[in-house]
Amino acid sequence: MPLSLIPEFESTLRGQSLAIQSRRSTCREVFERCRTAVAEHESNVQAWIRFGGDDVEQSVRDRDAEFQRGEWRGPLHGIPIGVKDIYDVEGLSTLAGIPNRTSPPAAADATMVARLREAGAIIVGKTVTTPYAYFDPPPTRNPWNLGRTPGGSSSGSAASVATGMCLGALGSQTGGSILRPASFCGVAGYKPTFGLLSRRGMFPFAPSLDHPGPMARTVADLILLMTALAPPLLQSCFEGMTNEPLMAEMTGRSNDFGLPDFVVLEGGVLSKTEPAMSAALEATIERLGHAGAMIERDSADKLELSKLWAEHRRLMAVEIAVSEAERLQQQPEQFTPAIRTLIEEGLATRSIDYAAAIQFQRALRRRMSRTIGGAIWLMPAARGAAPTPETTGDPCMNSPWSFLGFPTITIPMALSPEGLPLGLQLVAGPNRDIELFRVARWCEAALTRP
Repeated sequence: MPLSLIPEFESTLRGQSLAIQSRRSTCREVFERCRTAVAEHESNVQAWIRFGGDDVEQSVRDRDAEFQRGEWRGPLHGIPIGVKDIYDVEGLSTLAGIPNRTSPPAAADATMVARLREAGAIIVGKTVTTPYAYFDPPPTRNPWNLGRTPGGSSSGSAASVATGMCLGALGSQTGGSILRPASFCGVAGYKPTFGLLSRRGMFPFAPSLDHPGPMARTVADLILLMTALAPPLLQSCFEGMTNEPLMAEMTGRSNDFGLPDFVVLEGGVLSKTEPAMSAALEATIERLGHAGAMIERDSADKLELSKLWAEHRRLMAVEIAVSEAERLQQQPEQFTPAIRTLIEEGLATRSIDYAAAIQFQRALRRRMSRTIGGAIWLMPAARGAAPTPETTGDPCMNSPWSFLGFPTITIPMALSPEGLPLGLQLVAGPNRDIELFRVARWCEAALTRP
C-alpha cells in the first residue's frame, strides 16, 4: 500500500486540527476520513481490537456541537486517537492482548485517556498489543509490507497511525515498544523520562521500567498530544512550542536554543546494526551537519551494554512474575511461550540478584546522566528495517533508555533497499524532554527540506 515517510500536511494531526479550527473541515469529516482508512486497511493490517461504536459517534456529535457554540477545547478538539489495549477506557474491557482473558468493563479512564478526552480528543477505539505487552507476535501486520512485523508491543498503535486510521495513539514501552514499532512503521514515537507521564489505569508489566508515551505522524503532532498528556507544569511549555519557529530556518543562535550539538554513539550497540541502517544513519548525520549541527562521536562502551541488557531482562522477569505467577498457575492457557518463559525466569531469580540489578540501574543512571550532560545522542531506532512477522524485532537499541529512564524520540529518516522505513533515535538526559522535542523538530525539518 502506498505510504510516504513525508506525510502530506493534510494527513497529519496538526493539519487536521488547523482544518477544524479554520472551518475547512468538521470533526465529523475528520472522523469519517479515519473510518474510511479503517475500511480500506484494517482487514489486512489488523490494528484494532475495537474501532468506533455508539459512544464514539456521540463524542463526534458533541465536539462538533461544542465548536458550533464557540467552545474550543484546544488543538486536539475532534481529533481521532487510538489507545493501546493496556490502558483503561471507561466502558471497555482491558485485555492486554492476553489469550482467553475476560475482564469487566473499566469503571473509569486511565489518566492519559482522561487527559486526552478533556482536551477534546475522540477516543475512537483500542489498538492491538502483543500479549502482556511483551514479545510474542501479534496478528497486526506492517502496513508498508504485510509480510513484515509492525514491531511490538505497541503494534496496533503504530500501524493505525501509519495508515491514517487515527491521527495519534497511545503506546507504552518497557523495552522498545514505542520506538521500535514507530521506526518499523515510519511514524514518530516518544518515550518520556521515566515517571513523567502517569501510569494510573495502565496494565503493569515492570513498574521500574514501564513508560507510557504517544505516537503520531510527525514531531509537531507529538507536541500537540503532549499539550494534553504532560503534567500541568509542563503543558504550557508544549503549548509554547506550537508557536516557535523551527530551528532549521535559523542561520545561527537566534534564540536560547540555537543549533543542536549531537554525539553519535559508536561501537558496542552499533555492532548489531544492519548495513542498510548504518548507511542511512551516516547519510543522515551528514545532512544534519550540512544543516548546521555540530557532530561529535563517542564510544557506547561506557553504557556497559552486555550487563545492562542482562539486568534489564532480570528486572522485567522478576516484576512480571510478582504480578502474574499466581495467574500462570491457575490459568496457564492465558500465557504465550515468551511470557511464560520470562515469568519462570523471574521465579527462579534470587532476591539478592534482583536487588543488585536495581542497584546497578540506579548507579548507571547517575553516571550516564553526568556523561550525557546537555548533549543529544544519536543512534538507530532499530537494528534495521522490520523483520518477518515471526518476531517483533530486537529492542536492543531502545532498552538501554528504558532501563535508564532517559527520554527518547524516533523519527523516520530513510527507506531501506526494500522500501521499508528506517528510524533515527534521539536521546537526551533525564528531564530534558522539552529540549529533546525542540531538537527532534529541528531534525525532522532538516531531513524533509528539499
